[in-house]
Parts: sequence; C-alpha cells; structure tokens
Amino acid sequence: MLEKTHYSKSGLKYRGWTNASIVKFLKTHDSEAINPYYKSSATMKLYLIDRVELIENTKEFKDFLVQSKLRKESSKKAIETKKAKLINDITIWQPIVKKEDYNKIVKESIKSYNNFKQDIALERNNFDFVPASLRSDKEFLQRIVVNHLRHQFTNYEDKLESIYGKVGKGEVYKIINRKIYSAIASTYPSLKNECKKQFDRKYIDENMSYWGELKC
Repeated sequence: MLEKTHYSKSGLKYRGWTNASIVKFLKTHDSEAINPYYKSSATMKLYLIDRVELIENTKEFKDFLVQSKLRKESSKKAIETKKAKLINDITIWQPIVKKEDYNKIVKESIKSYNNFKQDIALERNNFDFVPASLRSDKEFLQRIVVNHLRHQFTNYEDKLESIYGKVGKGEVYKIINRKIYSAIASTYPSLKNECKKQFDRKYIDENMSYWGELKC
C-alpha cells in the first residue's frame, strides 16, 4: 500500500483550513491528480503533507485560525441581530387596508384581471383565456378580488420593498402575508375564507396552517 504524501483541498478543509488560509499560507499546490470519482472534471490540487503540517504548527497559522473563528462568530451574531430587528419591526408593523364599496372593488378587480391577462396574451400571442365578468364563478371572483386588494388597497408592496435584500426576509415575508391577509379579512369579512385559502396555499409545504395565528 502506497504511503499517502499529499492532502487534497477537501482534505485540508476537513483539517480546519479555509480558502483564505490556503491562499495565505500554501499559496499554490504542489501537485495535481485526476479526480478518481469524476474523471471529466478539473484535476485535483494536491498539497504535500509535510509542508501542510509544518505550517499548521506555526504560531502565525494558529493565530490566523483563532481570528478566523472569532470573525465568523462575530459575523453570525451580527446576522442574528439584524434578523431579530427585522422580525421585531415587522411584528409591530400594522398593515393598512383601504375600505371602499365592495361592488366597486369587484368591478375594478375584474378590469385589472382582464387587463393583466390581455397583456400576457399579447406578449405570448395566445388569446386562449376566459375574461372575468360579474357572472364568473363566485370563488374565482373572490380570489381575484383578494389579489387586487392585496396589491392595490394595502401597503403590502411598500413593505415587501422595504425588506428587499435584508437578512431574514424569508421568515418575515410569512409574517407580512399573515398580517396582510388578516387585515383584508378584518376589513372585508366576506373574504375571510378566501384569505385563509390563499395564505394556506403559500405555506402548504410546511404541513400546517398558520391561519390559527391570524386575528380576524
């Protein structure tokens, strides 16, 4: 059995090395080899064991690892702090839902839906869609009304824009939707079931409904 003389990059990382420490201390590889698992991939960079272990025993390398660990912990703490602040800001945020005559909103929703579908049809050169009307199915009308209210009658879009690119946006997005649907249901009680359906559909993969948390 041949004696092992080199570490691969994955072997180095198993020993606690990082990309930064490899570049700083090893600078370049000592040899190359064909990847035994993926022969069509790039060659593996190999590093002499003796050189690696010699560097690992230096004070400079040990200090670097300690500082690297401290930086990671500090970065993680900063991320958690930002996430906690964002969640707190969203938790105390109160959505605004404009109240108007329901029949007027239905007509506006139908118009908005048909305009949207028509734009898509023009773009795709496919006009195979059924326009909405006051005679459309009741559940369908409620669905497009809730969608219209969410985007046009609330500050939903503004709030989404305010969390764009921020840490923890995935979690707060759920809170925002819960609050928006709750506010719509409170302002327009006849739409409560549709609000519940839409909220549940967004999070059905979590195998539970969060509607119980909504205060309608």
